[in-house]
Amino acid sequence: MQNQNFAAIDIGTNSFHLIIVKIRENYTFETISKEKEIVRLGEGFSGDKISNDAYERGLNCLKRFQKLAEIHNAKIRAVATSALREASNKWDFVLQVRNELGINIEIVSGSEEARLIYYGILQGLPVFEKKILMIDIGGGSTELLVGCKGEVLFAQSLKLGAVRLTEQFFYEEPESKAKINQCKLYVESMITTNKKQIQKLQPELVIGSSGTIQAIAQIVLEEKNSDTQKSLNGFNFSSSLLQKTRNLLDSSDTLKKKLKIPGLDSRRAEIITAGSIILEQIVDKFSINSITVSEYALREGIIYDTIRKQEGRETHHHDHDSIRFHSVVNVLNSFPYEKEHVETVTAHALKIFDELITSHECDEDDREYLEAASMLHEIGLGISHSSHHKHSYYIIKNSESMLGYNFNEIEIIAQIARYHRKSVPKSKHLEFQQLSINNQLLVKKLAGILRIADGLDRSHQGNVESISCKIQKNLITFYLTPKQNADLHIEVWSAEQKKNLLEEVLNVKVEFIINA
Repeated sequence: MQNQNFAAIDIGTNSFHLIIVKIRENYTFETISKEKEIVRLGEGFSGDKISNDAYERGLNCLKRFQKLAEIHNAKIRAVATSALREASNKWDFVLQVRNELGINIEIVSGSEEARLIYYGILQGLPVFEKKILMIDIGGGSTELLVGCKGEVLFAQSLKLGAVRLTEQFFYEEPESKAKINQCKLYVESMITTNKKQIQKLQPELVIGSSGTIQAIAQIVLEEKNSDTQKSLNGFNFSSSLLQKTRNLLDSSDTLKKKLKIPGLDSRRAEIITAGSIILEQIVDKFSINSITVSEYALREGIIYDTIRKQEGRETHHHDHDSIRFHSVVNVLNSFPYEKEHVETVTAHALKIFDELITSHECDEDDREYLEAASMLHEIGLGISHSSHHKHSYYIIKNSESMLGYNFNEIEIIAQIARYHRKSVPKSKHLEFQQLSINNQLLVKKLAGILRIADGLDRSHQGNVESISCKIQKNLITFYLTPKQNADLHIEVWSAEQKKNLLEEVLNVKVEFIINA
């Protein structure tokens, strides 16, 4: 990846952002080009669907961004946030973009979005050593995060966005005081539950990274008559100046009046009241004195995150201090589970994966999905024993704590865990059917491995000391070394019952031999 060009696309509810960079030899990057388009993907969200007009605007914008990336011979990574997260027709959009443009869109959770924005901020401001509170007010959601030294201490995504609240409260002119007060109360009710946890963490600095906050900062800048500030990055404004701006916006109760406000971007005028109310309420309720602006956000975070992942691959280092690994551990620790059994099954699964690498032809990312699924395969036991595999699937799929993974990766992990017992994947299973053909095959391979690994600890006693595999043309032989004085009769029987999926997907026969 070094000395290559790379493009990151942020598919937001209000705006789409593109950054094209050159990756340097030391895994830093140099910006070549930046673009932004107001797309309003979340505008007129009807029945939780992206409207036809918004759909076309989004598709056309991505076509333009793709051409710009092609000019610079840049590989694209695209990340989508609130609007696509919630849209019932999101997969139609994702599939069309993939088929027409060859761009794979990653839909991420709100907490993952917050993490990526935090990484972006770290690229633009010297705040790595500081404990910061990050506020990002998007079109459909607001992300709050407390981080220090690259570690996420708290992350929360709220369904509070400038476009969302504009359509909910300010759909007609003039903007009445009653609607403004209703909006304030609504925002207050949504943010209050986070106050105690954030204040307990005692952030030293508050960073604002969204278009809303930049728009407010620009108004403040105009009010101060400052000609020297060429960039908003690092610009600081007080809560009193925010309140002054809020008063100005309230007195400008029509779009026509707002367009006359010095410094206000005309493209943001329609949604600035709602966005500024969100910021005002956070600042007021969290007793914030000042905000520092970051022009770096999600798109720069995507670049940094991609570089980190690539650096890890190129050094062939599985980092157990990584965000992804820690997030899996955090989910695991949130539910009752048998620690020794989970550790044993995970070790068995990874050993089998490594032994069979020439047969399954999966890569390091796939190995990581198997590890996560193995660690989490039992978490559904906290709800029900008989159907715990299905509950494990539901918990993993709906967890906001799986940082570092996009929706597609979480779905793969959840399905591997779901198929560790009982039924094998079938075309009539709706969730499995919705996966791409390649991902269906991947789930079968990794679930096939996990089923055998789980079977080889059927007694939950850790009786299998070690596993090795011999691969012949149409036969895979598992050689099992028992712990001292251990009887592997039940383990072999269980593995025999669960080997059919791996046999099917690899087109082989599987046998188990106990070493004397």
